[in-house]
Amino acid sequence: MKTRRTAQRLPLPQGIGGMLSPVRCRYCAKVYDLAKVVVVARYTDCSVWRCPGCDRQVDDRGESGRKSFSDYDRIERVTGGLDMYGRPIEMR
Repeated sequence: MKTRRTAQRLPLPQGIGGMLSPVRCRYCAKVYDLAKVVVVARYTDCSVWRCPGCDRQVDDRGESGRKSFSDYDRIERVTGGLDMYGRPIEMR
């Protein structure tokens, strides 16, 4: 009888479990919840808000391809607490 192997998931960093859409700022590397940011401006191609870590204006044009550099990286829960480069996520 064959046993089914499942991928072992690493525990998520403390504080990220309650976030709906965790992201990491590319300027200050702080992890914050995208669902809780306060939008300061809306345009036809993007929304603009302030990063809670560095108070810098951040927009979402990087996801749509209208900007070559994204202001944040999305953190997927299936990675087990690792960012897209395989580094552990640090809560600051």
